[in-house]
Amino acid sequence: MYEGEFRREAEINNRGGDRPSRVHGRPDRVALWAVFLGLAATIAAAASAATAGAAGTGGTATPGVCEDIALGDRPLQLGDCGDDVKTLNWVLGSKAYATGVGLDEVFGDLTETAVRTLQRRAGMSENGVVDDATREELRASMKRRTASWYGQGFWRNETACGKVLKRSTIGVAHKRLPCGTRVTFNDGGRWLRTRVVDRGPYTRGVSWDLTQAAAEALGMEHTGSVRAAVIRTE
Repeated sequence: MYEGEFRREAEINNRGGDRPSRVHGRPDRVALWAVFLGLAATIAAAASAATAGAAGTGGTATPGVCEDIALGDRPLQLGDCGDDVKTLNWVLGSKAYATGVGLDEVFGDLTETAVRTLQRRAGMSENGVVDDATREELRASMKRRTASWYGQGFWRNETACGKVLKRSTIGVAHKRLPCGTRVTFNDGGRWLRTRVVDRGPYTRGVSWDLTQAAAEALGMEHTGSVRAAVIRTE
C-alpha cells in the first residue's frame, strides 16, 4: 500500500543566429528556414508542456487508472480508484450508516453517500470529498485499542484458524472475532488492511495480536495503542 513520475524535457538548439549562410545569393530561403525552425520550437515546447500537465505530480491520480498508493496521499472523490480507496471502503464498511458500501477499490455512489454522512455527523461541509480534514475525522472514528505482536517462536505452527504461520504471514489474532474477519488498522500515518487468522492475545488489557509481518507493515515495534475498524459481516 500507497510514487511519482519522471518527466522528460526536450531541448531544441537553433544554430542559425549570426552564422554565415551556406546558401549563397538566396537570403529569402535562409529567412524562411529561420521562421520554420522557430515555429517547430514553439510547437515542441507546447507539446512538452501538455505532456507534463497530463503526467501530473505526486499524489495526483491518472484518470481511469487505479493508483497503488496509501490512503492520505491524495484527496478522494467520486470516480477515483485505487488501493487508498479500498482502505477507505474498508473503514467505512465498519460503520452502521455505510451499509452497502463495496469493499473494492472503487469510489462509487454508496461510498460518496457514506462520506457525506460522516461529514454531516461531524458538522463539516457535505461535499463528499475525502480531504485531510475528512480523513482525520474518519481516522478518529476508529476505536483505539492496545496491540501486541508475535513472531519467530510461532512460525511453522498452525493457527487457530487453520493457517500455517510463516514469516511473511500478514494477519491478526483476536479472542472472539470469527476467522477471516476484515480489520483495518491505523498507527500514525500508516494503514493496514488484514484479517483475523488466529486466537489471542491472552495478556490482560491487550485487544489485538499482530503477526510480525503485519506489525512491520504498520511500523509497530512495541506493544502500544493503535486504531482499528472491524467489518463484522462479509
